[in-house]
Amino acid sequence: MNKWRKSKSQGLTPRLWVLVCVAMLLVIPAGAVPAEAWTWEELVEVYGEKAELQPEAKALRGELLSEAGELEGVALWKKVVDPKTPARQRAAGGLKLVEELFPAGNPGRWDEVSGLWYPSMVPKPLAAFDAVYYTVIGLLELDDAGAPWLAQQLLVNLKGSSRAAHLALREAPVEYETILTRLKAAAGPPPVGGWPAGNLTGNLPFARPVRFSVSEGYAMMKGMIFLNKSGVPVSGMGPFAWDREKGRIYRVISRDDDVSWTWGS
Repeated sequence: MNKWRKSKSQGLTPRLWVLVCVAMLLVIPAGAVPAEAWTWEELVEVYGEKAELQPEAKALRGELLSEAGELEGVALWKKVVDPKTPARQRAAGGLKLVEELFPAGNPGRWDEVSGLWYPSMVPKPLAAFDAVYYTVIGLLELDDAGAPWLAQQLLVNLKGSSRAAHLALREAPVEYETILTRLKAAAGPPPVGGWPAGNLTGNLPFARPVRFSVSEGYAMMKGMIFLNKSGVPVSGMGPFAWDREKGRIYRVISRDDDVSWTWGS
């Protein structure tokens, strides 16, 4: 049995029982069978545990934000994505970055994130994806009962933006697969609607400083994603090009040829 399970001797209050039943009815439509064949008893237990741990997740969030330190902006982003940063510091800094970048700290409002950090020119919309991903990674390494639920809620909220869900979950970095495996083991069944099946491309982090230049033609030929002057991914042309596979962001030069200026690549 998965490690998230607690003793069945824990009873549910009438209010929690109602919440559990409603949650399961939303997750399992009439006549449907869960993909992982969860038994009714297992679902009662995991959703009961989730309801009971909501206060713990909220308390953990407050503790981590109080530990986040004084860094902000691009300096905070660099610390969060640094592989040498310890898990708790990563989770704390990541939560602070979520609060800083997303309006009201809600990843579901990703469409409202824009701008670049100067002078390194790191796009904030892509750094916002990093804030969510690296916070989840940090949380899943913590030995705290509320951590998996806090991690799951961040990703659920990110799904609230259809564009964010497409760019960050359906077209996901390689690490997405491992994150989901660990999240399912720690938090049990997926939320309503499940998790998008990621088309894995490239690695974390999403954001990078703008380096070097490419022509419009070369960027199109390589299937890069254009960013507008505010660092937001766009469907048409833009002054920046994001190569997801290689993890690079270039300044776009308007030229008629396909010459690419990628010194040092």
